[in-house]
Amino acid sequence: MSAHAQNSQVYMKDRVVLCHIIAELGNRDVVNNQEAGCVFNATCIPNTTGMMLFVLWSGSQIEMPADVDYDGGPIFYLRAPSTGDVMNNFGIICENGTWYATKYPQGISYWALDGDITRNVGTPEEYNGRKTPVSGAYCFVE
Repeated sequence: MSAHAQNSQVYMKDRVVLCHIIAELGNRDVVNNQEAGCVFNATCIPNTTGMMLFVLWSGSQIEMPADVDYDGGPIFYLRAPSTGDVMNNFGIICENGTWYATKYPQGISYWALDGDITRNVGTPEEYNGRKTPVSGAYCFVE
């Protein structure tokens, strides 16, 4: 398999920065298709009704709330209201060899110190455009 088939190439100035194909992330029930060049399409398998994106606090442009249970995991997650293209729903881009989410359709959700999951904090208007490293995607049935 060629290096191009294994990785997506993003050209920056005089060097090539590689992003692993989105399929190499920790995904569940996600179908990945590489199109021309750096374009990827990632959709949920049939019969799923929702999607989540797991993202990392480390390297995020979103400030970590004070009540985050960081021991519960260095990740938080984003939900989209329906299925569709993971890349478009979350504005996923490749920069300096890392995949980032830049859209937050329902704000953010995270594990809180009290043991509960805090859901849909913030608004798309508040967070859209901020970069957060992607850990994986998950499609599910509600």
